[in-house]
Amino acid sequence: MRSLLLLLLFPVLLSAQTMHISEGLNIRSDYGYELIGRLRDRILVFRDKYDEFEIQAYDQQMRPAWNRELEGLDKRGVQIIAITAGKNDFSVIYKLRRRGQVLLRLHKYDPGANLIDTATIKDYGERLFNVPDLKHLQSEDHSCMVVYNNAESGRLEATCFRMDKMVVLWDRVIPYEDTDTEINAEKFALSNDGTLFLIKEKNNRKGRIEDHKFEVTMIKSGSESTRTIAVPEILTSDVLFEYDNQHQQLIGAGLYSEKNRERANGAFFIRFSPADPVRPLVKYEPFDDHFFSILRRKDGEEDSKGVLDAKAAQIILRHDGGALLIVERTHEIMRGATSTRGFWRDGSRLVVDYYYDDLFIVALQPDGKTQWKTVLHKKQYSQDDDGTFSSYFPFRNADKLRFLFNDEIKYENTCSEYVLTPFGDFDRNNLLTTEGQTLRLRFRDAKQISNSECLIPSEFRNKLRVVLLKFQ
Repeated sequence: MRSLLLLLLFPVLLSAQTMHISEGLNIRSDYGYELIGRLRDRILVFRDKYDEFEIQAYDQQMRPAWNRELEGLDKRGVQIIAITAGKNDFSVIYKLRRRGQVLLRLHKYDPGANLIDTATIKDYGERLFNVPDLKHLQSEDHSCMVVYNNAESGRLEATCFRMDKMVVLWDRVIPYEDTDTEINAEKFALSNDGTLFLIKEKNNRKGRIEDHKFEVTMIKSGSESTRTIAVPEILTSDVLFEYDNQHQQLIGAGLYSEKNRERANGAFFIRFSPADPVRPLVKYEPFDDHFFSILRRKDGEEDSKGVLDAKAAQIILRHDGGALLIVERTHEIMRGATSTRGFWRDGSRLVVDYYYDDLFIVALQPDGKTQWKTVLHKKQYSQDDDGTFSSYFPFRNADKLRFLFNDEIKYENTCSEYVLTPFGDFDRNNLLTTEGQTLRLRFRDAKQISNSECLIPSEFRNKLRVVLLKFQ
């Protein structure tokens, strides 16, 4: 048994999981890469090598199977917007710029990376001075995508199309006021039928708290409407929205503050059905002293002032119409450090410290009430790496939720997991060690490919390895 395992590219047997590690790919000159996932019996990785685009395929033990340059993609003027996998194919969505003209295009490939179809999604025309800055949003079932451009002040260009049928559902130019909150992906939600929810927050400041509200614009083929959600008693410090396709409702959750938006004093929940004229549900609950004492690991009057550096990381929808709000405590510190090169005017260079610390999860019921709160302690620090190896990856099962993360951000490290039950109970386990394995795992960029498997990229000294982690 031992000799067999060594032949399988050094998979590591752990107490409840198995790990297979691919050979290292030199990515020193690569522009980027993307984990596509498993199609048929191969695991595929997309590589953007700046002047060419390539698919690397692996077998089920992460041994190299083949690699192939993607046909049909120009070598110049191409910017990859998204790579997305279907059941039996994968698609490359990209921006093509030629002599000032900008096109949004889609290429579809089979599991062997053979081109099977192409489509031009949108022609932006000549944009010599206002080149579109394209971002994307994908629906829960990956069937629909919206690509939007907000490079021009006062207007948002958005195009919705179906990935499977390669057809445009709608294309709009949406005006918005320059005084609006900055439009970003956290204030969008997209349903499986192609309805876009654009959420704008108004008057989120103490002097106008009585007029504080969210304006939700619903855009779909042939119609557009706006609903208002009043929140006149709270200041939001962070908020996320997701569309619940099962219950056909928009879910919002986040953190609120009583006085200072830098300190979170509680969690809030928003739920409304676009087709239902009933007033949207808004519910908020303060954090209690017991929660603060667990989070801070101490008792004290200062805890009641709120939680600093809390960011709403994601919403996980529940089958009963509620949600889990996952919050991570994270912040950055910029400082000067003496250096022999890269001098600023004062003789120093800019250094950025990244801190990714505790997680806490708030379980919100369909009526907005908090069912339970749980704190998962961790402490991660890194410098000048954009937090690449910090944060966590949520691995979802029907009966549990795993949070995978690096204990410390260094070359040889122990990786851990929290296993969370539907009732808020949890266990912390040692997941694996990277000692002597030339691995630095990027958990935040991992991809779940089945109920028991996930892919985790590793970057170590300009070498990309992909780890296939299987839970028993």
